[in-house]
Amino acid sequence: MFTVPVLNIKANPLDALLAVVGYRLSMLAKSDDPNIQQILEGRKVSIELGSEADGIARYYVFDEGTFQQYAGKANEPSLRIDFKDSMTGVKLLTGGDVAAFMTAIQDKELKMEGDYSLLMWFNQLAKHIVPAVPEELKPLLEKARPLTEKAQSLATQAISLAKQKLSK
Repeated sequence: MFTVPVLNIKANPLDALLAVVGYRLSMLAKSDDPNIQQILEGRKVSIELGSEADGIARYYVFDEGTFQQYAGKANEPSLRIDFKDSMTGVKLLTGGDVAAFMTAIQDKELKMEGDYSLLMWFNQLAKHIVPAVPEELKPLLEKARPLTEKAQSLATQAISLAKQKLSK
């Protein structure tokens, strides 16, 4: 039987994304893929991501091939990335573009503290987070794409309405 560990996840898109990324990283750390093992080998680092403005923080600890994730702030992470808000974090993390991170730093959309080279290292690992889609499923995904775009639009409207109601 397959079980999912219970994680302290806030009702926030960035925290949900970081929790899912952490879960996938734990799967990767347990895999016997030599490419992933090579990336993890010899690393003993912690990386914290979040948005102080939104009260979101989650950190990942890589220790000689093992992996753990934690909700909250790390004591002294090797790298800390603080997004100006949760949606900026979601946008940058799902975009998968390291150059966008550098632009975001210049635009003051995020702050980084610590070992900047870990961003490049983490990006190597992040390329393995989204599993490859089998060829036979690609046509089905293309059929589903218009529905997901419509759902995204409806979700954006619902979030906007909820924010209006909560701010009153």
